[in-house]
Amino acid sequence: MKNFSRSTRTLTAAAAAVVLTASLGACGNAGGGDSAAAGDGNLRFSWWGSDPRHVANQEIIDMFEAENEGITIEGEYSDFGGYWDKLATTTAGRDAPDVITMDEKYLQEYAGRGALADLSTLEGLDTSKFDDAALNLGRYEEGLYGLSTGQNAYVIMANQDLFTQAGMELPDDTTWTWDDYYRISAELSEKLGGDIVGTEYGAQDVDLRIWLRQQGENLYNDDEPGTVGYSPETLTAWFEHLLEVRDGGGPSAARYTEELSGSFEAGGFATNRAAMGWYWSNQLSAVESASGSEVTMLRPPSESGDAAENGMYYKASMYWSVSSQSDDQEAAAAFVNYLANNPDAAKKMLVDRGVPANPDMAAAIAPELNETDQTVVDFLEEISPDMGAAPLPSPVGAGGVQDTVKRYVSEVLFDNLTPVEATEKLTAEIEGMISAG
Repeated sequence: MKNFSRSTRTLTAAAAAVVLTASLGACGNAGGGDSAAAGDGNLRFSWWGSDPRHVANQEIIDMFEAENEGITIEGEYSDFGGYWDKLATTTAGRDAPDVITMDEKYLQEYAGRGALADLSTLEGLDTSKFDDAALNLGRYEEGLYGLSTGQNAYVIMANQDLFTQAGMELPDDTTWTWDDYYRISAELSEKLGGDIVGTEYGAQDVDLRIWLRQQGENLYNDDEPGTVGYSPETLTAWFEHLLEVRDGGGPSAARYTEELSGSFEAGGFATNRAAMGWYWSNQLSAVESASGSEVTMLRPPSESGDAAENGMYYKASMYWSVSSQSDDQEAAAAFVNYLANNPDAAKKMLVDRGVPANPDMAAAIAPELNETDQTVVDFLEEISPDMGAAPLPSPVGAGGVQDTVKRYVSEVLFDNLTPVEATEKLTAEIEGMISAG
């Protein structure tokens, strides 16, 4: 988990490359069939992440190959930003990996272009242990194109050591408001001084989603495809909220953009230069390892202070998908089945990809968890009464929205655009992306 890229590169080019796969539905072999039978058993498996994840995945590959004579698997991995650029290019060139680690932002993009196989049609893949809620997170239209690896939640990470250094207590995350967040961030910045700020920005599309959900709105309109699901006033308020953070306990606009282009380890929170930061729950081990500090997960604040109104939801950490281009979908399905249903594989992954969606695998890893991993499991269980329904996967065309949001955040933080101007431009760009999809 340590090498998550914070690259500011846009994925517009990557999304455009995916468009070239529109004809794959006819050429791909979503159901296995003759192509699967004729396969040579040579697979490629792609993922993103840190060195520990690379090591664990290679160990899983070795175990699978030892138990499945005639199947060989080559691992391909990179940081998060480079991963999607490469996947778009290889997919457009009809050279995609057989087994693909997929993310919510791109699932419908690739499924909608015909680049992924319908997992429900592949023999040898058992999904019976997954409940409907977990399976629905990987559906597109009538097919299943991604099998959830596990669940996590978007949270605020708090550096307990910096709070202690400032002589401050952690907030009560069951009752705190945005006003509390601003006040605490500013107080931390003042007491810690120097290069240390009270909080990093929560300024990605997921942060925007949390904000919108608190107002009863959504990033995308599921009832009217191709349109956004929020009012201009709510998006403008989010940009104004980010300015409040900037002018209180947050980093400068220059530091924000600098850290976006750096590595996970170089970020303000990971280097103990920010007392709070916004991360996914399954990144707890990574941030503790990078910072060397004791870290506590907190629910996001809300306008009312009611934890049930904080907009949180369980997200599929990532998915296992199979390429429609694969020459051996039968072997690919067997490997996905191993990843999803084999206790030995689960014990290698633990909660790095979220708490396993397969309850049997969650039970299998329980005795293997260290204190940090168990904290993640306990936290996800603790917050369950406050969790809302998960949004549907991002629509076709939305692959570049994350970086588009970051671009407009930068424009607002540098005062190049007002929140109202950024709202108009960002909304137009998002609708242009998803309506074209």
